[in-house]
Amino acid sequence: MSHRKEKLKIARELSQSCERRAAKYDESAEFPHENFDALRKSGYLGLTVPEELGGMGGDLRDMVITQERLAAGCASTALTVNMHLSMAGQMARNWRTAPNEATERMLRDIANGTVILGGATAEPGHSLVRSTGSRARRVDGGFVVSGLKTFGTGSAVMTHMTSMAVHEEHPDGPLVLVFRIAIDTPGVEILAGTWNTSGMRATRSENIALRDVFVPDEAIFLTFPVGSLDGSLLQTLWGWAMPTFGAVYLGVAVGAFEHCLTDVRQRGWESRPFVQTTLTECTLLIESARALLCRTAEEVMGNDLWTGMTIQQGMSRVVSAKVLATNHAVTVVDRVVQLVGSAALRAGSVYDRALRDVRAGTMHPYSNADAHELISATCLGIQVAEENPPRRAELAGISTP
Repeated sequence: MSHRKEKLKIARELSQSCERRAAKYDESAEFPHENFDALRKSGYLGLTVPEELGGMGGDLRDMVITQERLAAGCASTALTVNMHLSMAGQMARNWRTAPNEATERMLRDIANGTVILGGATAEPGHSLVRSTGSRARRVDGGFVVSGLKTFGTGSAVMTHMTSMAVHEEHPDGPLVLVFRIAIDTPGVEILAGTWNTSGMRATRSENIALRDVFVPDEAIFLTFPVGSLDGSLLQTLWGWAMPTFGAVYLGVAVGAFEHCLTDVRQRGWESRPFVQTTLTECTLLIESARALLCRTAEEVMGNDLWTGMTIQQGMSRVVSAKVLATNHAVTVVDRVVQLVGSAALRAGSVYDRALRDVRAGTMHPYSNADAHELISATCLGIQVAEENPPRRAELAGISTP
């Protein structure tokens, strides 16, 4: 059995296990701790950590395939672990290029399940990771950061979080600082009870307040001018997040579709023309989304997005994969529900959850609105923002270790 098939087998077993608890966690809006215990026990939390550091050695291509399968069982579990696996994969890729002891230690801890990564970058009024309302004030050895973050997915289990703030007094102009700190850093407060949604309820994506949090220079791993399209951000956050977000929401649709196939057989509806047409259309939507997600993952891992394209063109490519997959997923779920009928509206059913969960994909950055602006501008040759070429973390005017 190939390494990829082994990883998919583990994801399939986890998906089946998580599915048995999905309705319970959705109804209670509790974080799925049992599911994360299962992920940790199986080694899945180390999916994107190199094998020599104790992980499963997976890359973005593995993640796209396995995350779809996991989401077919429990969307909230898959979306939460997506943040962790994506960040671990980015870190692993950088470690291979520039090995260092600190990164190696963290990757080993990720592999053994003691470190779980999460993100806290989104803010009200800042829909894209090109600007932020949080502010960073320079002090000896680092910065003091204050701000309010939304959609802190994984806040119930994360040990470390990635966030960002603007250093307005930088000599070259306002600079966005991207940093990683421990969640128990003084001044970091998870605002419990702020997550109350109809979809992805069990992610418990609480707001997170940063109140005069000290961020040392060594915690900052990327900077870029406010409002710019950053090549390093494309290589890391956007390159990994866009196809895997698409895979998660596609997985929601795949789970609903598979249940629909079972219902069709049980009802003896196989020869109905409307059923045949609907199932065919859903299959084509799913397979076309899979094809684009896999192609995009290949492009990211092969560096094609930043060697043969402009940064904006590369951004448009990864965003297109996410948008097509999520919109296809919404269409599949809608058609499945139309086919199944009133039984699909039963509260707590797999179809009910899918209807609510899958729609988060159209708003999840890049949202449909932001994506359409970027993609159309790229088609027309309109530059949306200044571009910065890919580079290793460089903190101009900031002391680095």
